[in-house]
Amino acid sequence: MELQEKREWAADNHRAGTASRRGECTWGGAPCPHPAAWSVRVSAARGDSWWAACTDHATASPVLSPPAAD
Repeated sequence: MELQEKREWAADNHRAGTASRRGECTWGGAPCPHPAAWSVRVSAARGDSWWAACTDHATASPVLSPPAAD
């Protein structure tokens, strides 16, 4: 999985009827009680997809917040 784009969360970045569009964090793969702060587009073997990430998940994820290079 590779980060293509990270921007402040906006419903228009997500498909209608999805948890991401409702502003729910979908990044961790399990239900998350925190609201989405970021809309993130990632690429993977199956193609690009948009996810919603809360601040906690974005900070903890090496994909969304890669470690600083030395």
